[in-house]
Amino acid sequence: MILIADSGSTKCSWALCDQNGKLIKEIRTIGFNPYFIDKKNILKELKKSSLTEFAEEIKEVFFYGAGCSSEEKNNIIEESLLSFFINSNIAIKHDIDAACYAMYKGNPNITCILGTGSNSCFFDGEKIIENAPSLGFLLGDEASGNYFGKKILTLYFNNVMPEDLKVRFESGFETDLSIIKENIYNNNRSNVYLSKYFPFITENKNHPIIQDLIFNALTDFFNLHICCYENYKDLEINFIGSVGYFLSDEINIVAKKHNCKIGGVVKNPINNLIDFHFNKTKPSSDKVSVLNS
Repeated sequence: MILIADSGSTKCSWALCDQNGKLIKEIRTIGFNPYFIDKKNILKELKKSSLTEFAEEIKEVFFYGAGCSSEEKNNIIEESLLSFFINSNIAIKHDIDAACYAMYKGNPNITCILGTGSNSCFFDGEKIIENAPSLGFLLGDEASGNYFGKKILTLYFNNVMPEDLKVRFESGFETDLSIIKENIYNNNRSNVYLSKYFPFITENKNHPIIQDLIFNALTDFFNLHICCYENYKDLEINFIGSVGYFLSDEINIVAKKHNCKIGGVVKNPINNLIDFHFNKTKPSSDKVSVLNS
């Protein structure tokens, strides 16, 4: 059997397939981002999952994950998976690779991730060209789930949030500042915790102040992570992730203002990845870090 995994920071989708690419079972666990989880806790989560019953039968594991951007971080994931899938060959790649492979339709494109975190790259069919290193949730991640979480908390605690929104917020979300600080500053999954506030954005996205927040965040993302690529107006732009999926209408509006063309928006690319692995010729995934002026 072959196992294909697409992992963000919040959740990981595992597709268990037979040798011909037929999906046997899809399994969900928490996300394994090596910046926020160690080998001990990865193994703990794997042992809690239904992957346990198939562990010895799996011969190949293709793991695509957020944070898998260096040999050091990749080793955290690889060593954990080797300990669990004892008869498997393991391949570790970044989640941006998964996004590119899942959305590639034969033409060069810009592929973006908008989930718990955010990222973008230019994919020419062979190489992934990144505009700059991902700065993570403290310095970057514009228009991501954790980014919107920070913005909502800022509005609330600085008393900028209108009273009608404040009532809705208090009825459905944690507002005890001591608890919030504990979960942000003493939690190795702070970005995931902040992303839990993103549903408030989607539930209230017709409210003027939330609309402004959404469009400002997406405009920042386009300016920083799409307009940096040469000929970006001539390329299709694809989005993967739950934030992109729930804000697809707003993405299209911002894209039009930037004279950009949206290709596709996919919430979960796992089925596309299965198709790629079994039905397509795999392009290389060499990375070149460049910043176009």
